[in-house]
Amino acid sequence: MKKISLLIIALFLLAPSLMAASVAADAQASDGQTIKSYEGNITEKQTISIDLLSLFGPAPGYFSAEAVKFKAPKANWRINKVRLYGWDGYNGSVESIPDERIFSIEIRDKDLNLLYKFADSQLPYSNFARNATGLYPFIVNMPEVPVSDEFYVCFYDRGAIAIACEFVEDISKNSYIYIEGGDQLVPLQPAVIRKSENESTPINWIMEVFGS
Repeated sequence: MKKISLLIIALFLLAPSLMAASVAADAQASDGQTIKSYEGNITEKQTISIDLLSLFGPAPGYFSAEAVKFKAPKANWRINKVRLYGWDGYNGSVESIPDERIFSIEIRDKDLNLLYKFADSQLPYSNFARNATGLYPFIVNMPEVPVSDEFYVCFYDRGAIAIACEFVEDISKNSYIYIEGGDQLVPLQPAVIRKSENESTPINWIMEVFGS
């Protein structure tokens, strides 16, 4: 527990040096509807990148996900893409070329029942593959997953990709840390960076969902 607290404090202290003045805009767009986890223009946001495996260690980091709650625009709305913004550590040097790791994405309904699960190597989505040395958008295609009402997108980074987030004033109403197989009464934790035992800073995961 002490190790986790120290890691979180270290991350908070390093956060200003990890800030990006903007996030690169993806030229690829979707013809369907888009719902976002954030407000405003993504290119104007100050963001940092976090991966839960580095933050928490193999356990529980491997079983924890950056989770965002969305509201479907209509009943039986069909998700076809999820876009996140991330960084795999590539800084342009040969030494920073990432090793192959596996990440996964889950779509869950409002009661957290699993609707769809996707897993793949991060290499095709990596910054190295696109010759990008900072936060960059990557899209994961979905096979028309139907959702209604509220639903969750859960991203398990597993140390492969650090995901963009923004600092917010109050606890986010849609950003969580989901613990797979955890206490079923409290499987969701607020998305925060803890500065100390008694103080934390709320964050909001940067994520977009496309559908029709």
